Amino acid sequence: MLLLAGCSTKLKEFALIYTMESELNYRISLEIGKDKSYQIRQQNLFFDSHARRAQINTSEGQMTDEEYDQLSELIAGSQLFKMKNEYGFNKGANPDNPLEGLTYQITYTAGRKTKYISIRVDPNDRYPENFLQLLRFLSNFQSQHAP
Repeated sequence: MLLLAGCSTKLKEFALIYTMESELNYRISLEIGKDKSYQIRQQNLFFDSHARRAQINTSEGQMTDEEYDQLSELIAGSQLFKMKNEYGFNKGANPDNPLEGLTYQITYTAGRKTKYISIRVDPNDRYPENFLQLLRFLSNFQSQHAP
């Protein structure tokens, strides 16, 4: 019983920034504060370069307790501080990979520690299932609350 209780430790207050970018085309970021607030920024980089001005659509709100608890569980299960800082950047460009220009970035801060994770999509890379669930949650949250 003690082992089960020890495994369900609550996360400290945390902040998280999740960004998905298609190089020179599109960027969407989700910033979650320690107070459960969130801000989503969406930018079409391709059109902005032609218009010669940035047009960033923004949406703000407060996560529900249920959403925040689910996010906390996924973060705890992902053990972000134990992950590498970079994935997919160790190889040269692959013109046969249609996702070549797609990158994900996560900045996670808990207490005084911050972890930066950058991912360039490579179909050969494998990630822990908990981390993939975290990415799905963040992507779905962005989609549901985007401006």
